[in-house]
Amino acid sequence: AVSVPARHMQLDDFIEAERARWTRIVVIVTSSYGVGQAPLGCYKFRDLCDAVNEGGKDKYGSMMKGVTYAMLGLGDSKYTTFFQNPTAINNGLQTAGAIRVGPLGKADASGDGKDAQLDVISRWIEGIWAELASALAKPIDEGALEEARRSTASLCSEVFDDFEGEAPSPSDGGMLSALMLISVPVVISVALAAAKGSLFR
Repeated sequence: AVSVPARHMQLDDFIEAERARWTRIVVIVTSSYGVGQAPLGCYKFRDLCDAVNEGGKDKYGSMMKGVTYAMLGLGDSKYTTFFQNPTAINNGLQTAGAIRVGPLGKADASGDGKDAQLDVISRWIEGIWAELASALAKPIDEGALEEARRSTASLCSEVFDDFEGEAPSPSDGGMLSALMLISVPVVISVALAAAKGSLFR
């Protein structure tokens, strides 16, 4: 068995506070808001993914090499903008070379029967553990992961006027000291807007 400490934060805190310092595995849960936009706490991360999607694989295809992620998206198919934000984020990560483990969870608030939203979420959670364990069993490429941190921070500096400096070095305190002490840290990034209504689209 592998013991893996985990943290959770909003996706924008990952950019603003953690300076896009990728850990080996990231688990993302997010919805859409309004007409397919990012929900509160996910604006900048969505902008980052949009920049990657616009630039394409030719420009950013290796930027996040070494990053592994799992993703659960929430939405409501009664809206025409259903699942647009989770889709944009998933596409951006894959375009940048990140590897998704497990299926892209697609929990529909209007689903019924076996496709009821809570049932879909439960099945995704039950199934993702084996996928994460398999990913953790593989050797880690620290060089690729560190390059992903530097490259993502560099793009953040281009996209966001208020992004200060590069990703923190492993010698910095707080979270980064903990990363030095463990070989397979996980960041749980949660960007849920609300539990019902027009926020899930």
